[in-house]
Amino acid sequence: MQVPSCEVCISISYSIHCKSIGFRPSRITIRLPAEAMEVSTPAARTPRTQGPLVFDVIGRHTISFLEHLGMYFGLIWWMVRNVRNARESSTNFFSQMVQIGNDSIPIVVFVSTFVGMVTAVQSAYQLYSWIPRSVVGGLVIKSVLLELTPLLTALVLAGKVGATITAEIGSMRVTEQVDALEAMGFDSVSFLITPRILAGVVMFPVLVVFGDLLAVLGGLFGAVIVAHIPAGAFLAGMKSSFLTRDALFGLTKATIFGFTITSIASYQGYYVTGGSAGVGKATMATVVFTCLAVVILDFILASTLL
Repeated sequence: MQVPSCEVCISISYSIHCKSIGFRPSRITIRLPAEAMEVSTPAARTPRTQGPLVFDVIGRHTISFLEHLGMYFGLIWWMVRNVRNARESSTNFFSQMVQIGNDSIPIVVFVSTFVGMVTAVQSAYQLYSWIPRSVVGGLVIKSVLLELTPLLTALVLAGKVGATITAEIGSMRVTEQVDALEAMGFDSVSFLITPRILAGVVMFPVLVVFGDLLAVLGGLFGAVIVAHIPAGAFLAGMKSSFLTRDALFGLTKATIFGFTITSIASYQGYYVTGGSAGVGKATMATVVFTCLAVVILDFILASTLL
């Protein structure tokens, strides 16, 4: 920065106080050339051009997703490689079967029964005027076995079972119980995660079979009571449309959904951070991610196996 080309006057006032000699303050004027007042400043920085913010956000979320995906598969690989260590926690495995299976029966009963009833009533309402009545039974059995019971059971249990698993393991992580297990020589993955995943793989198909039975009974009730379709016609259509392949497809979906829900929930709880607030965020993330994974896998399985 350069001062304008002119002489600069600097006025300095001073006072000298002396006990012996009285001296009045005087003014001294010093004249300096303007060139002496030049001040050098750094050159102005060229503003950095920033790219679109949307690409920055997409990039950061993509990198974060890939990091979590790698950690997830690393955890699954560790569980598979050390699955033999889970024999030491067989009691935990059976307790998880009770918690995932037995404790989920009431909600499966409620959801499956009403799903069958709604399917029968809507099928009769839309097609009753121009199809034989027995077709309603076929539509119910196909819809229940192939899609409705496995999918809706998985979505409901994603909230119940998935959130429970994440909260349990996450609470143990933030209270350092997982670290204590490892300090005592236990494999925390084999002790905490493997029993839960195996119990989910075993019990989800059982719950789906139970749900299929209740959905068929609910469909029969809705067709007879609400749609006024004879029970014989409904059962005849259901019998003619039943295929063992459809039931096996539903059980395959249930097994994959059980593994997906329990493994994602275990991962979210095992790597939770941030204390009790982190446990709450991880539980919410578990419900969201498991529901998304279930519907995506449902489409992939339907596209490849049917």
